[in-house]
Amino acid sequence: MGYQFMEDVDNKFVARQAIFDHNKNTYAYELLYRDSFENSYSCSNEEQATSQIIYQQHIFGDLTNLCSKKMAFINFDEKSILANLPLLFDRNSVVVELLATINVTPEIVEAVSFLYKNGYTLALDAYDFSPQWEQIFPYIAIIKVDIEDIPFEKISTLKNSKFVLDSGIKIVVERIETYEQFELLTEIGVDYFQGYFFHKPEVNSGHFIKPIKMNLLQLFAESVSPCMDFNVIANIISQDVSLMNGILKLVNLETEQNRIEVTSIKQAVTFLGSAKIKQFIAIIAMSNLSSDCTNELLTESLVRGKMMENIALSSAFSKIKDFAFITGILSHIDVILHSPIEKVISDLPLAKEIKIALIDKRGLLYEALEIAKYFECPETKSDIYFIMNKYDVSEDILLSNYHDALKWYVTTCR
Repeated sequence: MGYQFMEDVDNKFVARQAIFDHNKNTYAYELLYRDSFENSYSCSNEEQATSQIIYQQHIFGDLTNLCSKKMAFINFDEKSILANLPLLFDRNSVVVELLATINVTPEIVEAVSFLYKNGYTLALDAYDFSPQWEQIFPYIAIIKVDIEDIPFEKISTLKNSKFVLDSGIKIVVERIETYEQFELLTEIGVDYFQGYFFHKPEVNSGHFIKPIKMNLLQLFAESVSPCMDFNVIANIISQDVSLMNGILKLVNLETEQNRIEVTSIKQAVTFLGSAKIKQFIAIIAMSNLSSDCTNELLTESLVRGKMMENIALSSAFSKIKDFAFITGILSHIDVILHSPIEKVISDLPLAKEIKIALIDKRGLLYEALEIAKYFECPETKSDIYFIMNKYDVSEDILLSNYHDALKWYVTTCR
């Protein structure tokens, strides 16, 4: 019997989780099948999960945008490997992740060897040190281990073992939750890291915000003011060479057909208008603010902001549309600046709706933010059903918003 896609393809979607290198740059994303808005995998049949990812990405999705032009780690079960389903993907875009439930039979060894010979990168998921995997080691480029299942000492032994060093096999450690874990694993030479350690702010009570970053925060605040003052914005931009350079490039892009001579920053700001200048401020200023953090934080902040903007297009959230984009952008500001969010934004001249959402965690804007954050973390959110039903936000619409936000990031922010 041939491999078949699930008949029930509605209301299924794919989330993603970043995989980092030792510099905390995003190396790739693992695609995670989700069959409900609990954002967790509850399907008992692994072939269904694989088929859903394949079906969605080829019929409904765009792998390039979903992974922001990074490599995609995709799980393949035994049946899908024997059916050569990885061949449906570009070998330069995916890492074929062999699930730990696979039985290493002669047929599997032959199928894995075939993929290897055809140029596919193969990874072994949740390595458990079973001798059976030795049969396919010659074809494996990446081994993944779960830090919750494998002791640190054993990971260190694996990383420094002769067969790993001689073969150039890379090690990925999953489910890293703290920077302490990340730093220890970095010291023993682990190649890649997966988990949500970068989401948690390392708050230092004595930390202060550098003046240049405070200027950028002031720029954020002014950009969302109901009466945006172009003089104030021009003055702040004029104090930073990178901001000036960025805005002049933006003017050039806007006037490729009819060049204008820019004689002042205020003229450039006025020419672009409020809508363009708000987006410029969000992208350029956030890039400067997050220079000390992971690139993934910047990516996630910008995608979150665009998701918020898309969600606010519905009538249920129309009242907060003017604050949606900037709220999504600022929602990571505590992690980015290593400072409590109350300390960062309390004194900024932001709209009260934004402060209520980010500090008090309540209100319509906060509920929109919770929806926008959904695809980022594979953890159950018990109240998500209530929020979705309350504002009649369908799964299909939210997934469409997510893909649009990722596409916008790839085409606009990279």
